[in-house]
Amino acid sequence: MKRIRWFITGTGFGVSMTLWVRKKIRNKIQEVTPLAVSKMALDSASAVKDRLSEAILEARSEMASAEISLRQEMGLPPKRKVRS
Repeated sequence: MKRIRWFITGTGFGVSMTLWVRKKIRNKIQEVTPLAVSKMALDSASAVKDRLSEAILEARSEMASAEISLRQEMGLPPKRKVRS
């Protein structure tokens, strides 16, 4: 009886581990398909573009406020906006 119990336990463990490994391998294969890799690259590029746009807008705003404060300190008139 002990041998049968250990055989069944070992077989169940072996089958379950085989199925688990198979699932993990399939998931990894799906992650490295050309379509998935291109989607990840596109998402990363889009995120970088968004962060860069935010940084540029913030830098422009800071530069404008710094210019205004410097002009006030130096007693210069405010800079007029040029219309196109």
